[in-house]
Amino acid sequence: MLLQARRLRATLMIRTTVRRALNSLPALKLLHAWQSFGEGHMSERGMVSQAIGITTLNRVEGDYFEFGLFYGRLFLHAWLMTRLRDARNMHLWGFDSFQGLPDVIPREGEIWYKGQFACSEENVRRGLRQMGVPDSAYTLVPGFYDQSLNEQQHRKMAGRKAAVVYVDCDLYESTVPVLAFMERYLQTGTVVCFDDYYCYRGAPDQGEQRAIAEFLERHPEITFNRYISFGIAGQSFMVHRKDSPAATRDSK
Repeated sequence: MLLQARRLRATLMIRTTVRRALNSLPALKLLHAWQSFGEGHMSERGMVSQAIGITTLNRVEGDYFEFGLFYGRLFLHAWLMTRLRDARNMHLWGFDSFQGLPDVIPREGEIWYKGQFACSEENVRRGLRQMGVPDSAYTLVPGFYDQSLNEQQHRKMAGRKAAVVYVDCDLYESTVPVLAFMERYLQTGTVVCFDDYYCYRGAPDQGEQRAIAEFLERHPEITFNRYISFGIAGQSFMVHRKDSPAATRDSK
């Protein structure tokens, strides 16, 4: 019993030390520099750092939206970057089934399978809590996207806009409802990151690329300007909207 108590105290001390270190500004700067680049290319965490940085610089007011959290590590990094970039008004929204991928339609070159990337909502919350992320800083929305991305959720997010959107839902079938849902939150200057853009050997008629092309065809008022490639398959874009207040001001 005494040994267990000592181990517990040691574990708590380690967690406290790590949390204090991560919450210190020098540690955040070091974390940002280390995670921005890797093996000659921008990492996923580096991309989120850049996205939050450029939207802060451009004064794009809005929240961070992430679709596909897995363990929540990138979500945690986004919160750390809001502290580093003094973007503490940026609320974090995390969307995930927490059951992994849905049914996967067999097709040529398919690399995903049902249930892949499963991690429970409680495990994600526990990890965020252990790293000192306050509950008030984020909202998790559980469920498969064709069910959870609905009008009820829109009502809960009334008045919100997107500064950064990170889409890591792998499948065409999952990306379609994500883009349809996010359309009303996109504004000129929003940075949208697609984690799996170059999967399926870069085929434009599959995966995220197909979903993006169809979305832009339905919404000619929206343009995705290519921004930064990242990770091993990711591509980001900066949004321009012809119908946004910012675009109207720029045209005068």
